[in-house]
Amino acid sequence: MNPDPLEDLIDDPDKRAKVFMYFTIALIVSTFMIAIGTIIFILHILKII
Repeated sequence: MNPDPLEDLIDDPDKRAKVFMYFTIALIVSTFMIAIGTIIFILHILKII
């Protein structure tokens, strides 16, 4: 086993694709969470919520 686990992921194309999908999903979800949080924050500042 390689001491660097990231090297193991880069060597195998299937694992690389799976990690890419997870990172893509995480980026999309975090973008929506930031947008929703910003909207809720603005509504809270304007005393609507």
